Amino acid sequence: MIDILYIIWNANPEIISGFPPRWYGLLFAGGFLIGSYIMRWIYKLDGRDPEEVERLTLYMVISTIIGARLGHCLFYDPVYYLSNPLKILYIWEGGLASHGAAISIILGMIIYSKKVNESFFWVMDRIVIVVCLAGAFIRTGNFMNSEILGLPTNNENGVVFVRTVNDILKYRFDGRVEEISFHKRNSEFSENGVPITIRLKYGSDVGLDEFSENNYYKSNVKSYLIGYEGIRNHIYHEPSQDLEYKIFKNGDTYYAEIYTIGIPRHPAQMYEAFYCLLLFISLLSLWYFRRGALKDGFIFSIFMIALWSLRILDEMLKENQVDWESDIPLNMGQWLSIPMIILGIIIFIKTYPTKK
Repeated sequence: MIDILYIIWNANPEIISGFPPRWYGLLFAGGFLIGSYIMRWIYKLDGRDPEEVERLTLYMVISTIIGARLGHCLFYDPVYYLSNPLKILYIWEGGLASHGAAISIILGMIIYSKKVNESFFWVMDRIVIVVCLAGAFIRTGNFMNSEILGLPTNNENGVVFVRTVNDILKYRFDGRVEEISFHKRNSEFSENGVPITIRLKYGSDVGLDEFSENNYYKSNVKSYLIGYEGIRNHIYHEPSQDLEYKIFKNGDTYYAEIYTIGIPRHPAQMYEAFYCLLLFISLLSLWYFRRGALKDGFIFSIFMIALWSLRILDEMLKENQVDWESDIPLNMGQWLSIPMIILGIIIFIKTYPTKK
Protein backbone atom coordinates (compact mmCIF):
# COMPACT_ATOMS: atom_id res chain seq x y z
CA MET A 1 0.00 0.00 0.00
CA ILE A 2 1.11 3.56 -0.61
CA ASP A 3 0.80 6.72 1.46
CA ILE A 4 -1.75 8.99 -0.20
CA LEU A 5 -0.97 12.69 0.23
CA TYR A 6 -4.43 14.21 0.10
CA ILE A 7 -6.53 16.03 2.68
CA ILE A 8 -10.26 15.41 3.14
CA TRP A 9 -11.87 18.76 3.98
CA ASN A 10 -15.27 18.68 5.67
CA ALA A 11 -15.24 21.82 7.82
CA ASN A 12 -18.60 23.02 9.17
CA PRO A 13 -19.14 26.61 7.95
CA GLU A 14 -20.95 27.32 11.24
CA ILE A 15 -18.77 28.02 14.27
CA ILE A 16 -21.33 26.24 16.47
CA SER A 17 -23.53 23.83 14.54
CA GLY A 18 -27.11 25.03 14.36
CA PHE A 19 -26.35 28.63 15.32
CA PRO A 20 -26.07 31.57 12.87
CA PRO A 21 -22.44 32.77 13.34
CA ARG A 22 -20.24 31.39 10.58
CA TRP A 23 -16.49 31.27 10.11
CA TYR A 24 -16.73 33.38 6.96
CA GLY A 25 -18.53 36.19 8.77
CA LEU A 26 -16.11 36.05 11.70
CA LEU A 27 -13.07 36.20 9.39
CA PHE A 28 -14.63 38.93 7.25
CA ALA A 29 -15.31 41.10 10.30
CA GLY A 30 -11.96 40.15 11.86
CA GLY A 31 -10.09 41.38 8.79
CA PHE A 32 -11.68 44.82 9.11
CA LEU A 33 -11.26 44.95 12.89
CA ILE A 34 -7.55 44.07 12.87
CA GLY A 35 -7.05 46.30 9.85
CA SER A 36 -8.54 49.26 11.70
CA TYR A 37 -6.07 48.78 14.58
CA ILE A 38 -3.18 48.67 12.10
CA MET A 39 -4.48 51.82 10.40
CA ARG A 40 -4.63 53.63 13.74
CA TRP A 41 -0.97 52.74 14.28
CA ILE A 42 -0.12 53.92 10.76
CA TYR A 43 -1.99 57.20 11.24
CA LYS A 44 -0.23 57.79 14.55
CA LEU A 45 3.24 57.26 13.05
CA ASP A 46 2.34 59.51 10.13
CA GLY A 47 1.26 62.31 12.45
CA ARG A 48 -2.44 62.01 11.66
CA ASP A 49 -5.32 61.77 14.12
CA PRO A 50 -5.91 58.03 14.88
CA GLU A 51 -9.56 58.79 15.68
CA GLU A 52 -10.06 59.58 12.00
CA VAL A 53 -9.69 55.85 11.30
CA GLU A 54 -13.23 55.24 12.56
CA ARG A 55 -14.68 57.26 9.69
CA LEU A 56 -12.22 55.67 7.26
CA THR A 57 -13.26 52.17 8.39
CA LEU A 58 -16.94 53.04 7.91
CA TYR A 59 -16.26 54.15 4.33
CA MET A 60 -14.26 50.98 3.74
CA VAL A 61 -16.91 48.60 5.09
CA ILE A 62 -19.75 50.22 3.15
CA SER A 63 -17.70 50.43 -0.06
CA THR A 64 -16.56 46.81 0.21
CA ILE A 65 -19.99 45.29 0.81
CA ILE A 66 -21.82 47.36 -1.82
CA GLY A 67 -19.10 46.95 -4.44
CA ALA A 68 -18.53 43.25 -3.85
CA ARG A 69 -22.25 42.49 -4.10
CA LEU A 70 -22.90 44.65 -7.16
CA GLY A 71 -19.76 43.29 -8.78
CA HIS A 72 -20.94 39.70 -8.41
CA CYS A 73 -24.43 40.49 -9.70
CA LEU A 74 -23.37 42.59 -12.69
CA PHE A 75 -20.17 40.78 -13.72
CA TYR A 76 -21.33 37.18 -13.40
CA ASP A 77 -25.12 37.07 -13.82
CA PRO A 78 -26.43 40.46 -14.99
CA VAL A 79 -29.48 39.11 -16.85
CA TYR A 80 -30.86 37.38 -13.76
CA TYR A 81 -30.20 40.20 -11.31
CA LEU A 82 -31.39 42.99 -13.60
CA SER A 83 -34.59 40.98 -14.09
CA ASN A 84 -34.85 40.41 -10.32
CA PRO A 85 -33.29 43.56 -8.80
CA LEU A 86 -34.51 42.81 -5.27
CA LYS A 87 -32.32 39.70 -5.31
CA ILE A 88 -29.29 41.99 -5.32
CA LEU A 89 -30.09 42.72 -1.67
CA TYR A 90 -30.08 39.01 -0.71
CA ILE A 91 -26.45 38.99 0.42
CA TRP A 92 -27.11 35.99 2.69
CA GLU A 93 -27.62 33.84 -0.43
CA GLY A 94 -23.93 34.36 -1.26
CA GLY A 95 -22.12 36.07 -4.08
CA LEU A 96 -19.40 38.68 -3.54
CA ALA A 97 -16.81 39.72 -6.14
CA SER A 98 -13.41 41.09 -5.14
CA HIS A 99 -13.09 43.13 -8.36
CA GLY A 100 -16.35 44.90 -7.57
CA ALA A 101 -15.07 45.60 -4.07
CA ALA A 102 -11.81 47.01 -5.48
CA ILE A 103 -13.62 49.43 -7.80
CA SER A 104 -15.99 50.51 -5.03
CA ILE A 105 -13.16 51.01 -2.53
CA ILE A 106 -11.35 53.30 -4.97
CA LEU A 107 -14.52 55.34 -5.47
CA GLY A 108 -15.19 55.37 -1.72
CA MET A 109 -11.67 56.59 -0.99
CA ILE A 110 -12.01 59.40 -3.57
CA ILE A 111 -15.08 60.60 -1.65
CA TYR A 112 -13.36 60.10 1.72
CA SER A 113 -10.18 61.96 0.73
CA LYS A 114 -12.23 64.95 -0.44
CA LYS A 115 -14.22 64.95 2.80
CA VAL A 116 -11.10 65.04 4.98
CA ASN A 117 -9.01 67.16 2.58
CA GLU A 118 -6.33 64.49 2.23
CA SER A 119 -4.41 63.27 -0.83
CA PHE A 120 -6.21 60.33 -2.45
CA PHE A 121 -2.94 58.54 -3.21
CA TRP A 122 -1.68 59.09 0.35
CA VAL A 123 -4.82 57.36 1.62
CA MET A 124 -4.61 54.52 -0.92
CA ASP A 125 -0.94 53.83 -0.12
CA ARG A 126 -2.04 52.94 3.41
CA ILE A 127 -5.41 51.39 2.70
CA VAL A 128 -4.01 48.75 0.35
CA ILE A 129 -1.79 47.42 3.14
CA VAL A 130 -4.76 46.38 5.26
CA VAL A 131 -6.78 45.37 2.18
CA CYS A 132 -4.20 42.62 1.61
CA LEU A 133 -4.66 41.41 5.19
CA ALA A 134 -8.45 41.46 4.84
CA GLY A 135 -8.10 39.52 1.58
CA ALA A 136 -6.15 36.78 3.38
CA PHE A 137 -8.88 36.57 6.04
CA ILE A 138 -11.71 36.48 3.50
CA ARG A 139 -10.13 33.77 1.35
CA THR A 140 -9.60 31.67 4.49
CA GLY A 141 -13.33 32.13 5.10
CA ASN A 142 -14.01 30.85 1.57
CA PHE A 143 -11.91 27.79 2.42
CA MET A 144 -14.00 27.20 5.56
CA ASN A 145 -17.11 27.41 3.36
CA SER A 146 -15.65 24.95 0.81
CA GLU A 147 -16.31 27.46 -1.98
CA ILE A 148 -14.30 28.95 -4.87
CA LEU A 149 -12.92 25.51 -5.63
CA GLY A 150 -9.66 24.84 -7.40
CA LEU A 151 -9.28 22.58 -10.41
CA PRO A 152 -8.46 18.89 -9.93
CA THR A 153 -4.74 18.25 -9.42
CA ASN A 154 -4.99 15.00 -11.44
CA ASN A 155 -2.77 13.25 -8.92
CA GLU A 156 -2.94 12.07 -5.31
CA ASN A 157 -1.99 15.48 -3.88
CA GLY A 158 -4.60 18.09 -3.01
CA VAL A 159 -7.76 18.69 -1.02
CA VAL A 160 -10.96 16.67 -1.39
CA PHE A 161 -13.86 19.00 -0.58
CA VAL A 162 -16.69 16.81 0.71
CA ARG A 163 -18.97 19.25 2.54
CA THR A 164 -21.64 19.33 -0.18
CA VAL A 165 -21.84 15.54 -0.20
CA ASN A 166 -22.02 15.55 3.61
CA ASP A 167 -24.98 17.97 3.56
CA ILE A 168 -26.82 16.11 0.79
CA LEU A 169 -26.53 12.78 2.60
CA LYS A 170 -27.61 14.28 5.91
CA TYR A 171 -30.66 15.85 4.26
CA ARG A 172 -31.62 12.75 2.28
CA PHE A 173 -31.40 10.42 5.27
CA ASP A 174 -33.84 12.78 7.01
CA GLY A 175 -32.60 12.50 10.58
CA ARG A 176 -31.97 8.75 10.54
CA VAL A 177 -28.21 9.30 10.37
CA GLU A 178 -26.69 11.24 13.26
CA GLU A 179 -23.07 11.30 12.12
CA ILE A 180 -21.29 11.28 8.75
CA SER A 181 -17.52 11.12 8.42
CA PHE A 182 -15.06 10.78 5.56
CA HIS A 183 -11.85 8.75 5.76
CA LYS A 184 -8.86 7.88 3.64
CA ARG A 185 -8.77 4.36 2.34
CA ASN A 186 -5.57 2.43 1.67
CA SER A 187 -5.80 1.78 -2.02
CA GLU A 188 -4.07 2.81 -5.22
CA PHE A 189 -4.70 6.20 -6.78
CA SER A 190 -6.88 5.86 -9.86
CA GLU A 191 -7.21 8.12 -12.88
CA ASN A 192 -10.51 9.44 -11.49
CA GLY A 193 -9.43 10.27 -7.95
CA VAL A 194 -8.36 9.00 -4.55
CA PRO A 195 -10.02 6.28 -2.46
CA ILE A 196 -12.25 7.42 0.40
CA THR A 197 -14.73 5.80 2.75
CA ILE A 198 -17.93 7.57 3.76
CA ARG A 199 -19.01 6.27 7.16
CA LEU A 200 -22.56 6.79 8.40
CA LYS A 201 -23.70 6.24 11.98
CA TYR A 202 -27.42 5.78 12.43
CA GLY A 203 -29.26 7.02 15.48
CA SER A 204 -29.24 4.56 18.38
CA ASP A 205 -33.02 4.39 18.34
CA VAL A 206 -33.27 3.76 14.59
CA GLY A 207 -34.47 0.28 13.68
CA LEU A 208 -33.73 -0.70 10.10
CA ASP A 209 -35.39 -3.01 7.67
CA GLU A 210 -32.09 -4.14 6.16
CA PHE A 211 -33.70 -5.34 2.94
CA SER A 212 -35.34 -1.94 2.31
CA GLU A 213 -32.21 -0.10 3.37
CA ASN A 214 -30.07 -2.10 0.93
CA ASN A 215 -32.48 -1.22 -1.86
CA TYR A 216 -32.27 2.43 -0.83
CA TYR A 217 -28.48 2.38 -1.17
CA LYS A 218 -28.57 0.64 -4.54
CA SER A 219 -31.24 2.86 -6.08
CA ASN A 220 -30.89 6.21 -4.31
CA VAL A 221 -27.59 6.72 -2.51
CA LYS A 222 -25.60 6.01 -5.64
CA SER A 223 -27.50 8.80 -7.42
CA TYR A 224 -26.62 11.23 -4.61
CA LEU A 225 -22.97 10.77 -5.53
CA ILE A 226 -23.32 11.02 -9.30
CA GLY A 227 -26.65 12.58 -10.21
CA TYR A 228 -26.88 15.94 -8.48
CA GLU A 229 -25.54 19.15 -9.95
CA GLY A 230 -22.30 20.07 -8.25
CA ILE A 231 -21.80 16.79 -6.40
CA ARG A 232 -19.28 15.48 -8.93
CA ASN A 233 -17.19 18.54 -8.13
CA HIS A 234 -16.26 16.67 -4.94
CA ILE A 235 -16.95 12.94 -5.29
CA TYR A 236 -16.66 10.81 -8.39
CA HIS A 237 -18.61 7.62 -8.89
CA GLU A 238 -18.74 5.85 -12.23
CA PRO A 239 -22.44 5.66 -13.27
CA SER A 240 -22.01 2.21 -14.83
CA GLN A 241 -20.55 0.69 -11.65
CA ASP A 242 -22.55 -0.58 -8.70
CA LEU A 243 -22.19 1.26 -5.42
CA GLU A 244 -19.74 -0.43 -3.07
CA TYR A 245 -21.03 -0.35 0.49
CA LYS A 246 -21.88 -2.39 3.53
CA ILE A 247 -24.42 -2.04 6.35
CA PHE A 248 -23.58 -3.57 9.71
CA LYS A 249 -24.65 -3.45 13.32
CA ASN A 250 -22.43 -2.88 16.35
CA GLY A 251 -24.36 -3.39 19.57
CA ASP A 252 -27.67 -1.60 19.16
CA THR A 253 -26.41 0.87 16.57
CA TYR A 254 -26.39 0.50 12.80
CA TYR A 255 -23.52 1.74 10.66
CA ALA A 256 -22.88 1.94 6.93
CA GLU A 257 -19.74 2.43 4.90
CA ILE A 258 -19.65 3.62 1.29
CA TYR A 259 -16.49 3.00 -0.72
CA THR A 260 -15.95 5.54 -3.45
CA ILE A 261 -13.35 8.04 -4.64
CA GLY A 262 -12.83 11.75 -4.10
CA ILE A 263 -11.31 14.34 -6.40
CA PRO A 264 -8.19 16.11 -5.01
CA ARG A 265 -8.23 19.79 -5.92
CA HIS A 266 -5.95 22.78 -5.68
CA PRO A 267 -6.78 24.74 -2.49
CA ALA A 268 -6.97 27.90 -4.61
CA GLN A 269 -8.53 29.87 -1.76
CA MET A 270 -5.49 29.26 0.44
CA TYR A 271 -3.06 30.04 -2.39
CA GLU A 272 -4.70 33.45 -2.60
CA ALA A 273 -4.76 33.87 1.18
CA PHE A 274 -1.04 33.07 1.29
CA TYR A 275 0.05 35.57 -1.34
CA CYS A 276 -2.26 38.23 0.15
CA LEU A 277 -0.49 37.72 3.48
CA LEU A 278 2.94 37.99 1.83
CA LEU A 279 1.85 41.13 0.01
CA PHE A 280 0.59 42.60 3.31
CA ILE A 281 3.99 42.02 4.93
CA SER A 282 5.85 43.39 1.89
CA LEU A 283 3.79 46.57 1.53
CA LEU A 284 3.81 47.23 5.27
CA SER A 285 7.61 46.91 5.27
CA LEU A 286 7.90 49.16 2.21
CA TRP A 287 5.76 51.83 3.90
CA TYR A 288 7.54 51.55 7.27
CA PHE A 289 11.10 51.75 5.98
CA ARG A 290 10.77 53.87 2.83
CA ARG A 291 7.67 56.07 3.15
CA GLY A 292 9.73 59.26 3.49
CA ALA A 293 11.45 58.65 0.16
CA LEU A 294 8.42 57.51 -1.88
CA LYS A 295 5.92 59.57 -3.82
CA ASP A 296 2.26 59.23 -2.89
CA GLY A 297 0.71 56.48 -4.99
CA PHE A 298 3.82 54.31 -5.41
CA ILE A 299 2.78 51.69 -2.85
CA PHE A 300 -0.71 51.68 -4.37
CA SER A 301 0.80 50.98 -7.81
CA ILE A 302 2.83 48.04 -6.48
CA PHE A 303 -0.35 46.63 -4.93
CA MET A 304 -2.32 46.94 -8.17
CA ILE A 305 0.38 45.31 -10.28
CA ALA A 306 1.30 42.52 -7.88
CA LEU A 307 -2.12 41.52 -6.57
CA TRP A 308 -3.96 41.43 -9.86
CA SER A 309 -1.08 39.74 -11.71
CA LEU A 310 -1.11 37.01 -9.07
CA ARG A 311 -4.88 36.85 -9.37
CA ILE A 312 -4.63 36.12 -13.10
CA LEU A 313 -2.30 33.22 -12.32
CA ASP A 314 -4.48 32.02 -9.45
CA GLU A 315 -7.58 31.99 -11.69
CA MET A 316 -5.84 29.43 -13.90
CA LEU A 317 -6.19 26.93 -11.04
CA LYS A 318 -9.86 27.68 -10.21
CA GLU A 319 -13.15 26.32 -11.44
CA ASN A 320 -15.13 28.88 -13.44
CA GLN A 321 -17.82 30.56 -11.35
CA VAL A 322 -20.41 30.45 -14.15
CA ASP A 323 -20.77 28.10 -17.13
CA TRP A 324 -20.42 30.72 -19.86
CA GLU A 325 -16.85 31.49 -18.76
CA SER A 326 -15.72 28.28 -20.45
CA ASP A 327 -16.65 29.81 -23.83
CA ILE A 328 -14.21 32.75 -23.54
CA PRO A 329 -10.38 32.65 -23.67
CA LEU A 330 -9.96 34.11 -20.16
CA ASN A 331 -12.44 33.88 -17.33
CA MET A 332 -14.17 36.96 -15.91
CA GLY A 333 -11.75 37.27 -12.99
CA GLN A 334 -8.80 37.42 -15.40
CA TRP A 335 -10.43 39.94 -17.75
CA LEU A 336 -11.29 42.21 -14.82
CA SER A 337 -7.72 41.99 -13.49
CA ILE A 338 -6.15 43.33 -16.70
CA PRO A 339 -7.39 46.96 -16.41
CA MET A 340 -6.34 46.92 -12.74
CA ILE A 341 -2.79 46.00 -13.76
CA ILE A 342 -2.73 48.65 -16.51
CA LEU A 343 -3.86 51.30 -14.01
CA GLY A 344 -1.15 50.13 -11.62
CA ILE A 345 1.54 50.39 -14.33
CA ILE A 346 0.46 53.93 -15.23
CA ILE A 347 0.60 55.04 -11.57
CA PHE A 348 3.94 53.20 -11.13
CA ILE A 349 5.52 55.10 -14.03
CA LYS A 350 4.27 58.44 -12.73
CA THR A 351 5.36 57.82 -9.12
CA TYR A 352 8.59 55.84 -9.61
CA PRO A 353 11.21 57.41 -7.32
CA THR A 354 14.01 59.19 -9.15
CA LYS A 355 17.44 59.84 -7.71
CA LYS A 356 18.27 63.46 -6.98
